[in-house]
Amino acid sequence: MPAMYIVNRNNRQEAPEEENAIERKDRAAQPERSDGNGAAGGAEAGPEAKSPQQPASSPGAGPGKLAVDIAVSSTQDGKREPAARHHGELISKGRSLYLRYEERDELHGVVRTTLRWNGEELTLTRRGGLESDQTFAAGQSRGGRYASPHLSFPLVTETEELAASSPGEGLLPLTLSWTYRLRIEDQSSGRFQLRLTIQEANQP
Repeated sequence: MPAMYIVNRNNRQEAPEEENAIERKDRAAQPERSDGNGAAGGAEAGPEAKSPQQPASSPGAGPGKLAVDIAVSSTQDGKREPAARHHGELISKGRSLYLRYEERDELHGVVRTTLRWNGEELTLTRRGGLESDQTFAAGQSRGGRYASPHLSFPLVTETEELAASSPGEGLLPLTLSWTYRLRIEDQSSGRFQLRLTIQEANQP
């Protein structure tokens, strides 16, 4: 498996709690629509949203592919968000691991998520009712972008810590964790901590 890579920066203060800036900007940009009774409702999912696809049911689904269960926990500015669970697939290609799964976004419907881990850098790509690209490298700032049917803007991630670990000799279970600060239009939009725990599907 890729070697662990971890960097800490302990001399930075946490930002005060605030609403997720991306969600706030996207909600504000959405036009109101009538529900037929004169009441305004939220925008419908973008045109690219599709029904979730079933993940591979076994490692035999394809070369280098393994069906997995994914547990996601996250914290924003010290406030823990509700945990999420997904089914997906883990793919090994060369020196990189790819994790693919689908999630339902409150504003945009189905979103296809891909993470690529090469032992030093983690990239997160989302496609569907919204699109975003983020890159995380410990101790570094990286540019990215966010786009929905209603608005788009560049963003910057400042990664404080990034690590991958597995308790046994095999690849799974595997934990990916990272801490970063998000900047939008040169303004701090919060400090985030994420942890993904990945294990083979149908394991206790």
